[in-house]
Amino acid sequence: MRPRLPSVLLVLAVLMGPLGAQARSDGEKALAEFEEKGAVYAGPLVEYVQRVGDRMLRAAQQDPERYTFTVLDDPSINAFAVDGGYIFVARGLLAYLENEDQLAAVLGHEIGHLVARHPQERKLGSRSARIGSTLLGFLTRSGALYQTARAYSEAALSGYGRDQELEADGLGARYLQEAGYDPIAMLEVIRVLADQEEFAREVEGRSVSYHGLFASHPRNDRRLYEVIQAGAAEGVAPPAGATEGEFLALIEGLPWGAAASDGVLVDQRYFHSGLGFVVTFPEAWRVKDSPSALSATAPHGASSLITLELREEEQKKGKDLPSPEAMVTETLETPLEGGRPFAVDELPAFLGVVQHEGAARRLIAVVQKGNRYFVFKGENTQEGYEDAFLRAFSATVLSFRRMRQADLAEATTVRLALHQATPEDSYESLAATLRLGPRGADRLRLLNGDYPRGQPRPGDWLKVLR
Repeated sequence: MRPRLPSVLLVLAVLMGPLGAQARSDGEKALAEFEEKGAVYAGPLVEYVQRVGDRMLRAAQQDPERYTFTVLDDPSINAFAVDGGYIFVARGLLAYLENEDQLAAVLGHEIGHLVARHPQERKLGSRSARIGSTLLGFLTRSGALYQTARAYSEAALSGYGRDQELEADGLGARYLQEAGYDPIAMLEVIRVLADQEEFAREVEGRSVSYHGLFASHPRNDRRLYEVIQAGAAEGVAPPAGATEGEFLALIEGLPWGAAASDGVLVDQRYFHSGLGFVVTFPEAWRVKDSPSALSATAPHGASSLITLELREEEQKKGKDLPSPEAMVTETLETPLEGGRPFAVDELPAFLGVVQHEGAARRLIAVVQKGNRYFVFKGENTQEGYEDAFLRAFSATVLSFRRMRQADLAEATTVRLALHQATPEDSYESLAATLRLGPRGADRLRLLNGDYPRGQPRPGDWLKVLR
């Protein structure tokens, strides 16, 4: 299913940073885009991130009223800043942090980029290259109907060179010291990110990059140590007694894995908060999510197929959007033997019987939701319209409905949990008990800062997946 790409102007605004008095409004546009696609995470954790961010802003002598911190419902390991004082942190990164000091280090690094005006220093040539990469990301996405936050965050991070990253680290270390946090947390966060890159490369066979360009692994990067130590030396530590923070307690229950904003299949039900719909496919049918469509094939080798695609129409001034019937007959140019309008979840819809040649029989149904048209196609290659095929297609179309707040809990099947290690625990035994698969032990090590060969210590609180 391939929806229309987000506005190129908005992509430009996020990548290039705003100009002059428009700085604030472009950041607001980026946040509005995330909100529209259901990519903003809600809950007490969000207020906590804002409080820690405000504390870092005061240490940086910045006005907290001019900054906004947002947690994105995105599983990627990312945080990024947009001109205008908007800082975004993906929940995927929060899951791998250990404490409030590390969270403060992430926020301090992004504040450092804004204070140093790094977005404005990007060269136009590199901007153009990143724009092309971002659009390609939307065109070649895999396993989700409609990506949002990931493309923006990866694009926003790709423009900084090593010197700018080191400058942001040094500024962040200074802010950490002045806010009463441990500046070494900056090194710990960079280690977490480097371990992610190593895990992705060696275990998952893919390449990821977050934190600029390392001369070597951060454990052995002398220049990185020197920059952070110098930044900490410039800060003035407040009186002792800073609170330890509530970090671990607040990330317990954090969703794990794909976000509902990207599309999640749970059993036979598909949830997509970004597009705001839920649909249920027939029991025992095999459902596949590809870049172009959702598809379901009948079990036991039966020759029936149901697909769901998305079309978007831009409403032109003075003209109405096409009706579902017009979408079928005019826009999709589908010849029909007959059809009738109907409604599903109070949304206008149309069902048509497609003219056929040969044995195959086809049905088409379109449900309109604003300027989006959800196109169901059913095909049965057996002679005639079998009852089982008709029932399956009808039930799928009629199951379509607008997504509700209560659906988000059902769409999240795996969450972060806390477990206090016993003397008998190892990451291998925990992964086996939790049924995390052959790489589960390495994933738990990564979650708990013990990658690649560590083991839990009795009494430690561990992050696990349930």
